[in-house]
Amino acid sequence: MEDRFWLGREDDEGAQDNGRPQDDGAGARAVLRLSGELDLEGAPSLAEAAGPLLRDGSRTLVLDCHGVTFCDSSGLNTLLNLRERAAASGARLLLARPSASVRHLLRLTHTERVFHVVDAAEAADDASAPRA
Repeated sequence: MEDRFWLGREDDEGAQDNGRPQDDGAGARAVLRLSGELDLEGAPSLAEAAGPLLRDGSRTLVLDCHGVTFCDSSGLNTLLNLRERAAASGARLLLARPSASVRHLLRLTHTERVFHVVDAAEAADDASAPRA
């Protein structure tokens, strides 16, 4: 199936690092690139990949949603749960470059203001900014 959900872990330089958070001294930043359908089948993969990153000390978790072709209520629920888990651990969750599908769902459900939505450049700047 061409639109199966896929995610990749990247560090700030774009190299793969097997899901371990990068530690830049000021706190870790993790980037997950999402691709395909974030639905009942794909959402558990996202939760499984993001959970350890938050537990291992990521201060900022960036979800690059540019490649998400479809997002349903299961995907939205996972994003909301990750946002709560990030806040509980003192981390920030950023949705970077959301696709038209993701933006549409956020508008329909009135959750666009719940998330910190950024473009790719803002995600890099925001993640390196000191936290208050």
